[in-house]
This record gives sequence, structure tokens and C-alpha cells, in this order.
Amino acid sequence: MVKSEKSLLSKKELLEIFISHRVHSPFPGDWESVFKGLGYEFWSLRELEPGDSFRNIDWKATARTGTFYVREFLAESYFNVMILYDISNSVRFGRKELLQAHIAVSLAYSAILGNNGCGLILFADDSVRFIPPRMGRSHFMEILDAIAHAEPVACGATNLGAALTKLINEVPESLAFVLSDFMYPLDFRYSFHRTAHGTDKHEVKAIQVLEECEIELPPHSKGILPLYDYESGRTVALDMGKWKAYNAAMSQLRLATKERLNRAGIDLVTISPADDFVRKIDDFMKRSPSRS
Repeated sequence: MVKSEKSLLSKKELLEIFISHRVHSPFPGDWESVFKGLGYEFWSLRELEPGDSFRNIDWKATARTGTFYVREFLAESYFNVMILYDISNSVRFGRKELLQAHIAVSLAYSAILGNNGCGLILFADDSVRFIPPRMGRSHFMEILDAIAHAEPVACGATNLGAALTKLINEVPESLAFVLSDFMYPLDFRYSFHRTAHGTDKHEVKAIQVLEECEIELPPHSKGILPLYDYESGRTVALDMGKWKAYNAAMSQLRLATKERLNRAGIDLVTISPADDFVRKIDDFMKRSPSRS
């Protein structure tokens, strides 16, 4: 699992693994994924959480325990998994590009193994490339090749709205994952809540990929750290002695991002190279509220 820089294979190595081996061969980052939220097969019960639909309350369990419980459901046996993949310049910072590639390839691999369709949208300031969702090994290799050869795009501002527009216009329905650092203003008009005004054909999850130092600096840090802004081309000096203020500001930024996405009906999980991304995404999918 992803624990250090050495454990992150290069994008070229990811490609070579699947060129040289059968799709069913072991792959670092694969997991037994449980894609839930689009279907109707009962999966489990859990306690009611903010944002859950009252339609999913299991009244028998609630009456028996005195605590509100909701039903969760597995996805239907076949559905489309879409990967919206940020290739703006900012993902070049540190190990973000490699970590994002590992996660995307793992999602695609798991979807294909589950006999589901999988597609890809590469985006920066606009939608750069669209691969429609299909099934099978050859299609997986097309997605893998696109990820392995994707080059970061210099742009003034990353535009998630363009990728979401492509998703809605080109794919009938899907479980979609947005892979990005979300280090840009989130300005889009879509709602993925199941309401009269929502876009209810797609369930969207956000996976925020950040370097550890973009999350927080170690306590009692000292020194000056030069940072290069890949989007603007400027170099700024970070006074690590102000780690408390920095950590508070970064925490507030992540919270604002989470709240903006949640308002649009999109759940968010943040992952760094220090995390076991397989376990973190699996836990995220199990606890993430279903719209069914």
C-alpha cells in the first residue's frame, strides 16, 4: 500500500505491469471494492447520520433498539464507473501525480473486474479527453494508457465544471469519482442531490489528493521553505515557524472545499501519500451516504 515515495510506482511502471501480465494478476493498490449507492440490493444497517434520507430508515430496527437506523444498498450488478482526472499543473507537486494515478488505475481495475463499464475524463481548464465507459481488458488498457501518458496542462484556473458538464452530457448514468487536489475555486452550477432540481443520474464522489505538507506542517517546524506554484509560475517563501497559522489556514481551506462539495451532493475524502489509500477509500465508500 502507499506508505512512502518508494512504494509509488511510476506511471510507466503501472503501464508495464498490465502490458506484461494478465488483468487478473496481482496489482499494488487493488482492493475488493464495494460500489454502493446506485442499486437496490440490501447491504447493511447503520445509524442515521446528518444528510441521510428518511426514506431509508429501517423502522423495525429503529423500534427494536430505540435508535434510528437506515438501510444501505449495493449497486446494481452492472453500472458505469467514471473517473474525472485532474491534469492541471498543480498535480505535479510532490507525489500527487503518482498517487492520483495509482488511485485511478485501481478504481478502473476494480470496476472492470466487477464486469462494470468504466470511462475517463481528463480535465484542466477544460475537458481535455473523454473515453466513454465500456467493459473489458482492452478498454481498461486504453484507460491505463491515457493515464500513463497524460501530461500536466498549464492553465490559469482549473475548471471542474467543464468535466461535470461532459459527464452529464455524454454518460447516461454513473458512479463518478473526481480525482483532484481541489486547490482552486469551486464554481459550478450542478447539484447531485436526488431532488426535483438535482442531476439524479449520477452519484459523484470526490477524492482529494494532497501532499502531506499541503495538509499540515509538523509541530515546531522551523526554517524557510521555497515553494513553486505550478499554476502561476511564481516561487513563494513559506515561513515554517508559522506552522500553527499555516495548519489552521489549510484546515479551513479543506473544510470550505468539503462544504462546497457537500452542498452539491458530493462526498469528499482527502488522501495523502502517507495513507493506505485502499483502506481509506473502502471505508469512505462504506460510510458515504447513499442516495437510493
